[in-house]
Amino acid sequence: MQKVIIDSDWGGDVLQLSSLLLARPQEYRILGATVTFGNSSHDQNLLNAGSMLKLMNMDRCIPRFPGARAPDGMKEQPEGDGAHGLTGLGKIEPELPSTEPASIDSVDFILETIASEPADSVIIVATGPQTNIAKAIRKDPVTMQRTKQIRIMGGCTAPIKGYRVDKDLNRISDQPIQRFGNITEYAEFNFQQAPDDAMTVLKSGIQICLFPMNCTHQMTFTNARQAKLAETFQDAGAIKNLIIGLHSSARFIDFQKFGIAPTLHDVHTTASMIRPELYTGRWGTVDVVTDANAPDFGYTSFEPNPNGLHWVADTIKDPDAVFDLLIKALKQTILYEPLAV
Repeated sequence: MQKVIIDSDWGGDVLQLSSLLLARPQEYRILGATVTFGNSSHDQNLLNAGSMLKLMNMDRCIPRFPGARAPDGMKEQPEGDGAHGLTGLGKIEPELPSTEPASIDSVDFILETIASEPADSVIIVATGPQTNIAKAIRKDPVTMQRTKQIRIMGGCTAPIKGYRVDKDLNRISDQPIQRFGNITEYAEFNFQQAPDDAMTVLKSGIQICLFPMNCTHQMTFTNARQAKLAETFQDAGAIKNLIIGLHSSARFIDFQKFGIAPTLHDVHTTASMIRPELYTGRWGTVDVVTDANAPDFGYTSFEPNPNGLHWVADTIKDPDAVFDLLIKALKQTILYEPLAV
């Protein structure tokens, strides 16, 4: 059985990636949910983690741990872009969790878990700013070398067609431009929020599987996929609208900046564990611009190298197959009995 820690700014995307593992309890076990700042504040994300786990009938089975409130060494989290609203869940208000967070910090939980499990047996799925993981590496790099792999959604390693917008997200022009990120024209949100922490993780020597924006943008929540999801949950009452809303929270910003339906970013970190043949990628080395005064602050570059430690996804070969995988997992984890762990 593959053991997994999920580290994120928990929202609808993390519901998706978690459901894929929880739908296969004989193959995967989620050891804990570690929480960071990101699309919302740390405290809101900690609450969201409880709500997402409760929606999947797992809030009493999987503990959640408080973590980073800002990049390592900073007191306040950087300004975001409001892509998922103030709560990180758009306009959705899920049921509040019925359990309290664990008392120990995410960094301590990660280190204690990696130390107590056999070497190369735990995968970390990290789909927010990389601060919790970076702090664990800085605190105890020897223990962290026992990690089997870190699977990250972050960065952008190839240009994406998009548009230039103002601070209110109004398009300045309908003339397309090349974008290398979503929060700025040069930077993807997760890496831009804490680039030094991202670089600590990337340079750690731990094997990295990276899913950058230029890959994840290949699967969006189209009207056809929304209809398929609605049909799946047609007899689930209010849950149907909740699930659709969680998939749609970035609709406005994705349309304004890219002219596309909401992107389903994080799910590929775990879908690719289950169906690796649906993805292609290359080995190499990823770098991030960490100079806050640079115009391309947070920009991601990729140098192919067959001997590199970073595997970077570039293609989703069959997005519909991935989405069908997701629908089946959501149905099993949300509508059926609680799953054994």
